[in-house]
Amino acid sequence: MTTGATIARVFPTKTSMSPIDKHAYFDTPDLFTPKYEEAHISCTFTWDIPKAKRLVQDWSRHAKVVRLGGVAIDGESDKPFQAGFYLREGVTITSRGCTNNCSFCLVRRGVIEFDNFPEGNIIQDNNILACSDKHWRLVLDMLKKEKAIEFKGGLEKYRITEKIAEDLRGLKIKTLWLACDQPSGIKALRKAVKILHKSGFTQNHIYCFVLIGDDLIENESRLREVYKIGAMPFAQLFRNKDNSISYSKEFKQFARKWSRPAIIKTVMEETKNEKSV
Repeated sequence: MTTGATIARVFPTKTSMSPIDKHAYFDTPDLFTPKYEEAHISCTFTWDIPKAKRLVQDWSRHAKVVRLGGVAIDGESDKPFQAGFYLREGVTITSRGCTNNCSFCLVRRGVIEFDNFPEGNIIQDNNILACSDKHWRLVLDMLKKEKAIEFKGGLEKYRITEKIAEDLRGLKIKTLWLACDQPSGIKALRKAVKILHKSGFTQNHIYCFVLIGDDLIENESRLREVYKIGAMPFAQLFRNKDNSISYSKEFKQFARKWSRPAIIKTVMEETKNEKSV
């Protein structure tokens, strides 16, 4: 990285976590794009690798040095997080890695905890609850100064205890995110949500990623069960490494419906009314 130089950060896909400053780009440069000393092509998703490689060529005419990197290229970093650079302002990462070593996950390193990390109200760690109690306390101390706190990286449902819930209760929480990617996870999710409810959190605080895409009947049953448990389901269609799975229009509409809280509440209320008739 060139010290003191302005760097163009280029992303194949724009997400809610992407930076939005004037030096963040999401496509090829045009006639009005300024010249840069460096351009960093940051690739998060494996299916974006072909586009990221094309962007390297496109940006070579607008920057003296073009670097290609990101989680999809290099794997999970072992370096401290730099706020506002590859993720938008407000997002922080206080630790890297995870101890679970799940077969479907790209994170392939143990937990690395950083004593010094940027302040922020959005926690994007791979698995914050896998960290030591000492590190958890450091993060809590930082978050006590923040508002509208979101654990967007997710809280592992198996690790949520009454003590963790009480720690969270002392913060100004906006959303807590969990996950239930398989039917076998319902039991643990129910227990985790029950603990969080006991500490005062409601369905307006608790969201749950639900991986779908294989069985429409089972997927809807699991989404409905997540709602009944007391969490707000958020459907996510499964994508393989090259994003080559082609879903039907019905499945895409289904996923869209089950990722919008207002629609979900209406659907569940209609079902409740039908059963009461």
